[in-house]
Amino acid sequence: MGDEQEVVDPMPKIRAQCMDKACPKYKKDYNACVERITKNKQGDCETWYWDWIHCADKCVAPKIFELTKE
Repeated sequence: MGDEQEVVDPMPKIRAQCMDKACPKYKKDYNACVERITKNKQGDCETWYWDWIHCADKCVAPKIFELTKE
């Protein structure tokens, strides 16, 4: 039992990298929306957020599947 190592989920780190590097347009659009909402005090940025997440997921998927190959 002393040989067991704690398993670390690689997805959060990979997703963060993908959100920054693979999806700059969506990040820019989302941040612009957040600025507008902060200024106007109404609305939300849900659509822009999900667009950004969808882009990141396209980047994340092949990297995660590569890690699961034996």
